[in-house]
Amino acid sequence: MRSSVKKNTSILIVALFCSLFLSACLGKNIDSKEEITKNLQTLKGIVVMPTVVAKSALGAGGNFTPVSVAGFVNGLVAAELGAKSKVHLMSEGQLDGLLTNTSGSRLAQMKTLAAKQDSDAVLDVTVTRFRERDGSDISVNSPASAAFEMVLTHVDTGMVLWAASFDETQEALSSNLFALGQAKSRGFKWITVEELVRQGMKERLAECPYLQK
Repeated sequence: MRSSVKKNTSILIVALFCSLFLSACLGKNIDSKEEITKNLQTLKGIVVMPTVVAKSALGAGGNFTPVSVAGFVNGLVAAELGAKSKVHLMSEGQLDGLLTNTSGSRLAQMKTLAAKQDSDAVLDVTVTRFRERDGSDISVNSPASAAFEMVLTHVDTGMVLWAASFDETQEALSSNLFALGQAKSRGFKWITVEELVRQGMKERLAECPYLQK
């Protein structure tokens, strides 16, 4: 009886210690996030460049073109950021009109463009893979697969303020049981590459602290 009490007491002590340790860690993480947000460099504005689609992004065959993919991704970015007053979305036509002098370094061009938009940072989006699923919602020969990169650059210093990437090929739930929550949010079905990129873009943009201010 006495040993049973001692055992239960030990378990309670360990559980209490773990609880306090976890609370301390969570508190530290929250404080760190608040500190990071507080110490962010203040930006006058952010110019979002037209999406670039890498030559190898589409692979062989398929119904997509670099122009259609760029247009689709530009639309996603506009839907997420278009209402933000400090964000200036650039189309190819606007870019050509504002950059009358295309000589000089990439950074010099970005600085010129940002100055004309009363901004001091530029966000680049590059799609490196955009492959449609081969199949339907319930069965596929190959799943949707996509990858893209996002880089926010301070034009005066050339410093990368924030960068993020997305790289996913949808997996069957049986291959990755840890993705149960993700599979549930997708309706336990095989999604299209557009749906895959839409989800990834929304998640990554929500992570950028400079776009939350």
